[in-house]
Amino acid sequence: MAARPKLPALTAERARALLIYNPETGALNWRVARPGICSGALAGTRTSEGYTQIEIDYRLYKAHRVIWLIMTGKWPTHQVDHKNGMRADNRWKNLREATPLQNARNRRPGCSNSSGRVGVSFSAARSKWGAYIGLDNRTVNLGHYETRDEAVAARIEAERQHFGDFAASLAEGC
Repeated sequence: MAARPKLPALTAERARALLIYNPETGALNWRVARPGICSGALAGTRTSEGYTQIEIDYRLYKAHRVIWLIMTGKWPTHQVDHKNGMRADNRWKNLREATPLQNARNRRPGCSNSSGRVGVSFSAARSKWGAYIGLDNRTVNLGHYETRDEAVAARIEAERQHFGDFAASLAEGC
């Protein structure tokens, strides 16, 4: 079997020549026909992690990173975060550049989280709901509350104060 040619990394010009991006819907379509694919066809496949990936010149790229390249003309410095947490939602208004720490803040609670909210848990010893937040490699206790909703409100306020635009937008659910 012949080795695949080693081509240079994807450039914005090459991406724009091959793909059409609709910022309103997040759809990426092939501008040109490829073997087995018609021009205008949806580009990419879904990964098991929920991202869309695209093969261009024998290399795999995550669609949201290619979109960043197409829209800004350069590769993102860090990561590209999906504001609403939906990895397949590649609308331009849903994408933002983020450091790994900022990206990690925008996560869903783990499936074993009984409160349904990151940073909120029930303390059986106190029979109250506790709220906490991680800051500067330490956990800061935000207090204990009679109801889950009060603890969630305390956590949301602390996120807004400390994380700004990167406060978790996903309020509930696993």
